Amino acid sequence: MNKITKPIIKELKEFEKIYNNSFSSDTKLFLKISNYIFAHSGKKLRPILVFLTSGLLGGINKKTYVAATLVELLHVATLIHDDVVDDANFRRKNFAINSLWKNKLAVLMGDFFLAQGLKIALKENTEQMLLYTSNAVQKMAMGEIMQLEKSRKLTLIEEEYYKIIEYKTASLFGCCCELAAFSNNINSHKKKTVYDLGIKLGMAFQIKDDLLDYNSSKLTGKVQANDIKERKMNLPLLLALKNCSNNEKIKILNLLHHPVKKKADISYIISFVKKNNGIRNAEEILDMFKNDALKILNKFPESRYKNSINYLLDFITQRNK
Repeated sequence: MNKITKPIIKELKEFEKIYNNSFSSDTKLFLKISNYIFAHSGKKLRPILVFLTSGLLGGINKKTYVAATLVELLHVATLIHDDVVDDANFRRKNFAINSLWKNKLAVLMGDFFLAQGLKIALKENTEQMLLYTSNAVQKMAMGEIMQLEKSRKLTLIEEEYYKIIEYKTASLFGCCCELAAFSNNINSHKKKTVYDLGIKLGMAFQIKDDLLDYNSSKLTGKVQANDIKERKMNLPLLLALKNCSNNEKIKILNLLHHPVKKKADISYIISFVKKNNGIRNAEEILDMFKNDALKILNKFPESRYKNSINYLLDFITQRNK
């Protein structure tokens, strides 16, 4: 991560102060939960993308800090709500909020993060940012609804999968770049260009996440085959189902008609995906999205910010967790 953040180390430190100071309360329980969230926050890839894209487009200013804070608050809120929807006990190697404090408190904390993001944007007179973020959140919710619908019916096809991940994951990456463009008063054509860059980054991020579902939990910090257990049709599984015989397809779909809990069934599905080139074909598609992102990035002049976005793309596609 050091190569990625090198041009924005000072800005990230300032962002952390602003972000952490976004919360104040006399309620001990609120402080306890928010401190837990801060202590177990991730790499903050989305704020990093906001800062790097702003640098790429001309410069980092006060609006950039508002954008980075807003997007991280929205991201954390959606993660908390996602864990409630999925009835998840863990996020990476840490307990999920709903696992420690139950669903009601988790939903309320997610609501608070959303409201705080709105408040910050309005306070700084950056209402236009709310339009971009509202569009992203709307797409994220619709992506989750589409996924739930298709998972229940086991009718998901590859084209629908791409639409779902564009909505539920890539739209927020696109929003990061859109907000960076707005903070620099960039024209609509260039704003669309960086938005597309964010979408390609986000698509690659989600496909890599799908691939990591087949890795050992010791490496990833995630529960292995969690998508399979939750009956989510990820890309390697979809591609394997395209490559297999009709009899194999029927057997796999029959297993997925109910929550997959038996270790033998999980192992069988993982072996099936690997045997039918689901992993290899998904890796090829991951490379395609990476190359698409690089083509867009190469439209911009050389700079340390451009180099760092390149490193970020490498990190997204090569990470092991």
